[in-house]
Amino acid sequence: MNKTRADFADFTNPDTIIGDEVSVEGTLKTGGDIQINGQFKGKLITDGDVVVGERATVTADINGQNVYVAGEVVGNVNAIGKLEILETGCLKGNVSSSALVIEAGGVLKGSSTMHDTEREKPEITPTYEVETGTKVEEGVN
Repeated sequence: MNKTRADFADFTNPDTIIGDEVSVEGTLKTGGDIQINGQFKGKLITDGDVVVGERATVTADINGQNVYVAGEVVGNVNAIGKLEILETGCLKGNVSSSALVIEAGGVLKGSSTMHDTEREKPEITPTYEVETGTKVEEGVN
């Protein structure tokens, strides 16, 4: 599920929300989407998407499907799909993802590794005619 700019202002269906004035420490495992607007410290593991809001501070390793950073993240990020750092986002750590987007103004201080993905190889159909082994004789009626 890819997020657009509008989704950060109105991310209506996260399974878990850490509010603006909330501080959480520890390991958080969830199967759904999570939005962090406050502070989180520890380790975050989810099968869903992670949204780090503009005022959020996250000091944690993050593992998720797609990760969107509009605030500050200190830690390594592993995104199965896409990692997107928005113009207000700052990520200090190493990242691994299938796709990486950094908007103008967004900051990545660390290294980036792309996941190996096997792209479907198109089936090749010859564009030439193949001889069948029969000899065509000219001038025979």
